[in-house]
Amino acid sequence: AELHIQVEKCKSCGFCILSCPQKALKLSGSLNKAGYEYVKCEDEKCIKCGICYTVCPDMVFEISE
Repeated sequence: AELHIQVEKCKSCGFCILSCPQKALKLSGSLNKAGYEYVKCEDEKCIKCGICYTVCPDMVFEISE
């Protein structure tokens, strides 16, 4: 499985960061076109559990096989 982050949809709410059991998500330090600091994933920590996908109100995450 692979995690895709659509950075232009991210609004820095932080729900995914708070919910990630592996602490794999953090703010990137960069801004998207809307001026929000988007999240990034540390792939080596990510277990593709889908919690970020579930809690995100802006449909930022996509998990594909």
